[in-house]
Amino acid sequence: MEQPVIYTIGHSTHRLDHFLSLLREHAIDCLVDVRSIAASRYNPQFNKEPLNRFLRDNHIYYLHFSAEFGARHAEPGLLDEDGKVDFEKVRNSQHFRTGLGRIRTGVGKGLRITLMCAEANPFDCHRFAMISVALVNEGFEVLHILKDGTVKTNRQLEKELLEKYHNAIRRPDMFHRIGEDQQLRIAYRMRNKDITFRHFQTTYESPKTNGYCIKEVIIQRKYVHYAIG
Repeated sequence: MEQPVIYTIGHSTHRLDHFLSLLREHAIDCLVDVRSIAASRYNPQFNKEPLNRFLRDNHIYYLHFSAEFGARHAEPGLLDEDGKVDFEKVRNSQHFRTGLGRIRTGVGKGLRITLMCAEANPFDCHRFAMISVALVNEGFEVLHILKDGTVKTNRQLEKELLEKYHNAIRRPDMFHRIGEDQQLRIAYRMRNKDITFRHFQTTYESPKTNGYCIKEVIIQRKYVHYAIG
């Protein structure tokens, strides 16, 4: 039986016509949006509603898998000891497993699916570090569409992963036997730490309400998002 294929793509700063050409080049007929929030301040053409309409007009299905495959989480059970989202814990969650099941169902119906997030380079995105590894373990071949329309295999990205964290991973010696599978697991965890979101709560006194409010802060790299209640 032929191995099923899943693609990934980043919308980056593309114009919609160019983005469509990338999808058509790979015969994509179903796009699964894996952004937690399907909106872009700097590229509003990729906000959920206009993107959905554009794809529908071009005979491409649009689905938003925020709960299933999004990278932002506040549940304590999905965070590590530093308050960062733990990709391994997310992959073991029921929502994520449901997402995998929906993907398998779609492929079984003959859909040619791509996962979409924002980052142009899949190496910098959770669609590689969190989602693709699970798809590979489920028997899918994962191909990452780049800005120029060429693709990288997931295996090529894993080689980049091992190269990036080469010096931080203990090498095998006469006392420690570390196979490539274990090295990859360690490298994936390191990539998780580097690109994931941090969630924490602080309590502060509000002079306007004479009470206390919770400020939830989610941080990814240099970007800070505030939700105050």
